[in-house]
Order: sequence, then structure tokens, then C-alpha cells
Amino acid sequence: MRNILYLIIIVLFSVVWLTPAYAASYSFGGSDYWIVESAGISWEDAKVAAEDAGGHLATITSAAEDAFVSSGVLANSNGEYWLGGFQRGDNSLKKPAKGWNWVTGEDWNYNNWFTDEPNNYLGRDEKHLGIWSRYDWKWNDEGYLNNITGYIVESESPPPVPLPAAIWLFTSGLLVASGLRRIRNR
Repeated sequence: MRNILYLIIIVLFSVVWLTPAYAASYSFGGSDYWIVESAGISWEDAKVAAEDAGGHLATITSAAEDAFVSSGVLANSNGEYWLGGFQRGDNSLKKPAKGWNWVTGEDWNYNNWFTDEPNNYLGRDEKHLGIWSRYDWKWNDEGYLNNITGYIVESESPPPVPLPAAIWLFTSGLLVASGLRRIRNR
């Protein structure tokens, strides 16, 4: 009996201390959003990671959605995060405001550029969209990875939650306890 009590204490301790943390998600308009902190990640790698997580880089297509992301999803954040906007067709770097698209193929009918953005700053090929606390969560065409803090994922379903090790430990503990009990009863 004492061994079972110790086993229960160990399992409860494991539940408290070994359960992995996961990103909080925020829901708006039938989509869930979450932030992934990944300093210096390229837009292309963030896009692949968002898709691997079952979503896509967030697309902001209305003022209401923009306000939700800025005041809700990003409320306790600081830095610049990738969104799902990208530019095609400005190989000369002379038309920074033309050719913007969403990764989902949605129409580009809304934008919230910071003053003088997009601008291909210092002649850089800034063809990906960031949202930056420095600009009060307004948009920035970006190509400089040192500014990037992470990215925002949008999904039709909640973010995947890893199965905590504590559940495995608890189940294993129960199996061991029942096995020990059977051995004693023989």
C-alpha cells in the first residue's frame, strides 16, 4: 500500500512539473491564431512551419481582424512577426506598394502600412510582410531577419497540443501498480 501511495505522489508531481507548455490560441471569425517565437526565422521557413502545424501564416483582410490581432494576439508581445503577405513582380525594387498577395490566395483588399511603408528600405528586396510593435502594430515590408521575433499562425482548428508526458507516466504507473498487485496476490 505504501508503494502505491509513493507511486501516486510521483505521478502527481510529474503532472505538475513535466507537462509541456504550448502556445495560447485566440479565436476570431472562425479562425484560431497563435504566435510562434522564433528570432531571425526567414519568411519561407516560417511559412513551412505554419503549414506543418496545420495552418498558414496569418492573413489580415479587414480592419476588425487587424484590431483583433494587434490588441489580442499580440497584446503581450514585442518585436516584429511575419504575416502571410508577400510581393510578386517588383524585381526592380521601384514599386514597393504593388503586387502584394496573401498565402491563401485571398484578395488583397485591406492594408495597414506604417507611414512611408512599403518602401524597400535602403534598396533591400523587402518582399514579405511583417507586423511590428515599433510601428504600433502597423505593417512593414521586411527583408532584414534581425528584426524578426517570430510569426503568427492562423488555422481553422486549434493548434496541435502535444500529449503530455504526464499522461504517459500516469498510465504506466497504473499498469505497474496493477502488475505489482497481481504478483503479490499469487
